[in-house]
Amino acid sequence: MENICEDKKIFLWLHMHQPCYEIPESKYLYLPWVRRHMLNGYYTIPKLLMETGVKLNINFSGILLKQMKLYEKELAKDIFQLYEEKEANSLSEAEKNFIIKKFLITLPIKSDRFSYLIEKKQKKESFSTSEILDTQVLFLLSAFAWPEEEVLEIGKKEENFSENDKSLIINAQKRIVKSIIPMYKKLNDENQIEITVSPYYHPILPLLIDKNSAKESKEDSILPDIEFAYPEDAEKQIDKSIEICKEIFGVIPKGLWPSEGSISNSTIDLIKNRGIEWIGTDELILRKTAETLNKKPGVYKVRNLKVFFRDHQLSDKIAFTYNKMNPKDAVNDLLNNQNNEKENMKIIILDGENPWIFYPQNGVPFLKELFNELSKNNSLLGSKVQEKEKMNSIKPGSWINGYFDTWIGDPETNKAWSYLGDAKKKLGKIEKSNDDILIAEGSDFFWWFSNFHRKEVDYSFDYMFRTRLANAYKNGGKPIPDYLLYPIKMDD
Repeated sequence: MENICEDKKIFLWLHMHQPCYEIPESKYLYLPWVRRHMLNGYYTIPKLLMETGVKLNINFSGILLKQMKLYEKELAKDIFQLYEEKEANSLSEAEKNFIIKKFLITLPIKSDRFSYLIEKKQKKESFSTSEILDTQVLFLLSAFAWPEEEVLEIGKKEENFSENDKSLIINAQKRIVKSIIPMYKKLNDENQIEITVSPYYHPILPLLIDKNSAKESKEDSILPDIEFAYPEDAEKQIDKSIEICKEIFGVIPKGLWPSEGSISNSTIDLIKNRGIEWIGTDELILRKTAETLNKKPGVYKVRNLKVFFRDHQLSDKIAFTYNKMNPKDAVNDLLNNQNNEKENMKIIILDGENPWIFYPQNGVPFLKELFNELSKNNSLLGSKVQEKEKMNSIKPGSWINGYFDTWIGDPETNKAWSYLGDAKKKLGKIEKSNDDILIAEGSDFFWWFSNFHRKEVDYSFDYMFRTRLANAYKNGGKPIPDYLLYPIKMDD
């Protein structure tokens, strides 16, 4: 392999994932976030890439790709779509209440009308049909990062929208949704991006392989009193993502982003055995052992697998700081930070979907400036990078504080792991239960059970987790445990 580190400067890897929102035995999705991100970051990034020569690494979880295809082929709708599309004058009181409650939330939209409607909701005042229609349309408009011309024109009205306005927006949405995967495929075919994957339902691999990785990572972790070690599930999660990537893009991915940058020695060995050549994680993992304490972020060969250790500070600046700066100043700061270093390359890895909603204009000006500058500063693809030295082992951890306590160790996360472990013990050998259990292994459920999120509870994930386990019991012909009828997440 050609060593091109000397004349390349920035490795940028954007990771996209969403959990499984599919409602069992239904053509509906529970929440709208895949579709709304398709109108935002998932669309903005390839559209901008096509205007520049910048090379980028793009990562998808398998279940995200599946759900994107469902929307593209119009094989499924999310529940929110039903309420968006229904004519305002035909809505029942219950349907109006859903729209008021779920649509009038904090969104990246500057609209006096929207602010007025939120205030009206807070005062618990009744809504006219016209106000409900405006709520539907403004909620639809808020998802677009890069609206088409007719959508921009409709948005200029600000209020008193018509059903025809709404139909035009919905049709524009469909056109954008259908264009996204073909754009990524074209970019990949032209070698401008390298597509990588995360395990299918986005589980924390070290915890699937052996939950005691959490204890090895952080000695004072309090773990559920269950045996949980299912490396075969970790293999299935990886293999399913490789397969859907091959199906959609016609390529077998060489790279993999372990969910939440979570790795361990056993995880590295398992990933390597699935045919993956390179992965990524955070520099915090390097700080966890004496052997690597003073090593800088970079590319290392760890247990014969190429591992990118990202620059934590610089990656987080894009995620959390640059949204408060002028785009040109922000990009100058990033490049000056990078250029002042003695190293030839900076490794930037971050969430590719959520940061942009906190940026002005959904991040379009910043990303445009960044990509234009990166095309001049030599960006590179993961498979083209050589590691600089070898490491024999690492200590387990993730890109969140270097530990796993965002997903295990709190009373409610541990209860969820116990429910999952019980289902694996009773249903693990029943094929019809397998996929529901794999879905329930996804990291997002445990994220919301964690004490880290006491102030921003989303009970939807509690419901979806318990529904999947209940469906696993049902499909396996076993009685559904009573405890699955009751929420895991409790109010303070």
